[in-house]
Amino acid sequence: MNDTRGILTERDGAIAWIRINKPERLNSFSGTMREDLEAALVALENDDQVRCVIITGVGRAFSTGGDVTVMKELIENGDVVGFEALVRSGARVVQRIDDMTKPVLAAINGPAAGAGACLALACDMRIASENASIGFGFLRVGLHPDWGGSYFLPRLIGPALAAEFTYTGEMISAERGEMFGIFNRVVPSGELEAVARSLAGQIVAAPAAVMIDVRRNLRRSLHTPLATALDAEVHAQLRAFRTADFREGIDSFMAKRAPRFGRHGNGK
Repeated sequence: MNDTRGILTERDGAIAWIRINKPERLNSFSGTMREDLEAALVALENDDQVRCVIITGVGRAFSTGGDVTVMKELIENGDVVGFEALVRSGARVVQRIDDMTKPVLAAINGPAAGAGACLALACDMRIASENASIGFGFLRVGLHPDWGGSYFLPRLIGPALAAEFTYTGEMISAERGEMFGIFNRVVPSGELEAVARSLAGQIVAAPAAVMIDVRRNLRRSLHTPLATALDAEVHAQLRAFRTADFREGIDSFMAKRAPRFGRHGNGK
């Protein structure tokens, strides 16, 4: 196993695992974790022995997205440049997944929220533990979805459900997620990795060159250029960063109270 700060990678024959490793913070992203995740994906894409990649979390969460303590510091410093760098690093992770020739699966072992939820959406398939849940609560802290969320979610479940889940930010149970097609399948928590490994085994048993073309063409079938959607997300996030509602969202989250949005007119 290779330990790169908050990201662990390991080889299991032709299958590679990436484990998000910050369990004490529910695998929220901070520091260089975004860059380390991108680097892990690059390394596995360039490893000819790897035919399939599985992303999962260490501990009881898949990933709860961006670390709110980091967001708070960015707000206090008025650090728009730092915030943009953070958002664009997430966009690069998603673009890297989309560009890979190897299928990428998400084994969702617990809550996947915010950027963690969108990371799961960027993968080819999502296998969920019965303890898993997924939610897109960006608006609850005054932000716009990123990591490809506004691109993948409506394509996966349709615009009406995508609107409901992003507007309300509710956490979706494993059972509902499977019903709506967010999760390919839901399995007992103790069987998650075995089921993910079995599914990956079927992938690596397929003809390698054909699998590359199949994945490429399935991704192309999404039509709208991903780069366009990612760029739109970055600019939307930068607009959100400048609002009082973002500050209120982070303050209320840290104080464990309901946010009071919209007390400054248009939120600026």
